[in-house]
Amino acid sequence: MRNQQLGMSSLNLILVLAVAGFFLMCAFKLVPVYSENQYIVSALESLRDKDKPVSQMSPSEIKHHLSNFYMINGVRSVGSSNIEIERERNRNIITINYEVRVPLIYNISVVVDFQNYMDTSKPEECCRPPVDYRPKTKS
Repeated sequence: MRNQQLGMSSLNLILVLAVAGFFLMCAFKLVPVYSENQYIVSALESLRDKDKPVSQMSPSEIKHHLSNFYMINGVRSVGSSNIEIERERNRNIITINYEVRVPLIYNISVVVDFQNYMDTSKPEECCRPPVDYRPKTKS
């Protein structure tokens, strides 16, 4: 039988603290990016709560509403240039696709890609694109 207590060595403690510090650093840098995307989703959802139905709004009215929402809530990574509105016969498709680069360590960055989508004919199904949706490519 051993009479002395076994515990973590100094090297193991440093390793555990380094790993925990790395994950905390990642969390501190990535959580604000995801919370900002939640504001963008809230902006899209706020379109359906307007007095005027979204399907009857013009693209400029939609962009103006979203830009005001961004300004009030301090959304900085997305501007009105990322708002794309495709007009079809009886609906508008609003897409806000963007990516954010977060510098992590030295020359290593994390790229986070967001795709937000709203079909004005089905505003209750906001804000992720359906599986079969393919945005029109710019040529």
